[in-house]
Amino acid sequence: MDEFEAITAGLTADARLEQVRLAREILAAADGERAYSEVLGRIPPTEVVALTLTDGVTIRGRIVRVGRDGLRLAEVEERLGARPRRLHEIRLDAVIRVSRGWVG
Repeated sequence: MDEFEAITAGLTADARLEQVRLAREILAAADGERAYSEVLGRIPPTEVVALTLTDGVTIRGRIVRVGRDGLRLAEVEERLGARPRRLHEIRLDAVIRVSRGWVG
């Protein structure tokens, strides 16, 4: 094996290792999203939560449905027995924090 073939073989091996590393990062990120949606799916629909979104907005309401990529939240007022004001369709990647109960 000459010097050129040795260098080429080293570059090919490095590229393969980089591809494997990137694939593992993608799979780890997918597992993280799946686990987060499963946690949200365990919250009973009658329980009030406060969702903080990536833009800093906090929305209070009841989780109606959790899907693979998003959730539906029925926004409610603080008074007991209040009807939902509006429904929000929220992407899961936009949610940075979930708090149970009323957060001021």
